[in-house]
Amino acid sequence: MRTEIVFKDIRRSEYAEDFINDKIDALVEKLIQPDSDLRITVRLERSRARTEIRQGLYRCEIFVKSGMSNKVHKTARQDRNLFRAIVASFDALKVVLGKSHDRLRHDRRRRRVPAYENYTPPPVTSPSA
Repeated sequence: MRTEIVFKDIRRSEYAEDFINDKIDALVEKLIQPDSDLRITVRLERSRARTEIRQGLYRCEIFVKSGMSNKVHKTARQDRNLFRAIVASFDALKVVLGKSHDRLRHDRRRRRVPAYENYTPPPVTSPSA
């Protein structure tokens, strides 16, 4: 597993990195199958544009790319507080990965051969009159 944390227009802090790594560990334990080629990128940025609230907004984007699939899962959330943006983004990613996991489980279940297809009925005997 490879993780990358990118800070844009924010000073890098060890506390934020540890917080994100804890969230990644919890996510990998619960939802993602063991995959040695898993790549997770977390991008944190602060908008420099002036907003109606006269405060900068923090944006957290998470990209998850598995080696077993060519699909990239992405979530992005923004908030006035950096850590609320991180938590909201990870919560959204849990929902996205959960749906993907349920969909994969449903596809596997649908491809499985039902037990009744292997069933051969006993020969029918006609009643003697």
